Amino acid sequence: MTPTPESTLNVGVDMPGGRMASLGVRFPVMVAPMVGISHVAFRAMLRRYAPKGLDPIIFTEMLSTRRLPSERLETTAELRCTEGEKSGAELFVPQLLGNEERFITPSIAKLSALRPWGYDINMGCPATHVLKHNWGVRLMGEPKYAADVVRLVRACTDRPVSVKMRGGSDKICDLNYLDEFTQALEEGGADWLTIHARTREQGHEGRADWQLVSEIAKRRKVAVVANGDIQTSADAVSILRDFGVDGVMVARAATVRPWILWQIAEDLGWQESPMGREGERAPRSRAEESAEFFRACLFLIDELDHHFNDRPEDALKKFSFFAATGSRWFMFGHAFWAVTKKAKSIGHLRELIEDYRDRFDHPLKERII
Repeated sequence: MTPTPESTLNVGVDMPGGRMASLGVRFPVMVAPMVGISHVAFRAMLRRYAPKGLDPIIFTEMLSTRRLPSERLETTAELRCTEGEKSGAELFVPQLLGNEERFITPSIAKLSALRPWGYDINMGCPATHVLKHNWGVRLMGEPKYAADVVRLVRACTDRPVSVKMRGGSDKICDLNYLDEFTQALEEGGADWLTIHARTREQGHEGRADWQLVSEIAKRRKVAVVANGDIQTSADAVSILRDFGVDGVMVARAATVRPWILWQIAEDLGWQESPMGREGERAPRSRAEESAEFFRACLFLIDELDHHFNDRPEDALKKFSFFAATGSRWFMFGHAFWAVTKKAKSIGHLRELIEDYRDRFDHPLKERII
């Protein structure tokens, strides 16, 4: 397909990324859709750390196509967008959960008013309440059926269509089956594929099989992006340069290192810093990153206050969930999360975070086991 003008990025260095460039994407690093995390305030925080000249693709939370047709764009929490997203200046991708034309067609018609860069189909979620509708990773059980879902979405839009899936729907990653499955999606009209290189049974545990994604990338004509177990900038750069994939998708690590896109861009040779941080380098040491985490927290609180000022209780819950998700990367992270649960208001939350920052060291681990 032909990329829209607003999707073209003029990056002045030779970024790896292969076939994503054919879609107009020159920075092949993106942030995954995460339930309870990838709301408008979180996306705004991530873009705060994007170096000048780079506009990363950032996904929404997964959106139920059964609910979307009856939801209001103006008030539904999961559909709120920044002004930059609504103008098409900032690239974002709604992730769709569903398999029926009667829901998919009106859902995309409604979302088109938000001017998304593309659409993603969820074929990786292992949650029980998702599987009972034959959604998520259950769609990986039948290549032809999954390809028909891609065709439904493809028929509704001229924007890029992607599929996010698992390396396997059961206990093992089967290369031959994944080859058959991804070929069907390609033939169904998918413009690019993201593979979370773990099985349904693994969830988020264990090492991701990046070599599996590399093998599939060799066999497909469309771009293939690796996701899973990308915890550091070094992980992302290694996958891009050593495994022959077209892009990488960071997930939970972005909740503790929202500046990870800045780090990756630097490591790929990009010299610009984020707006307002001109002349600075990305935080690297444990002390620098720990200090930056609290700056990020306070910025996120401000964004939550701005975008959810009509739903202050929701804003508090969203911050607490963010803190819980990233807590595994911090020494005594559970204690920090517990502090956030005490907040009675956004103002109180700011005070608690500032007090915690001033009283305790909160060193960041490089990795979680």
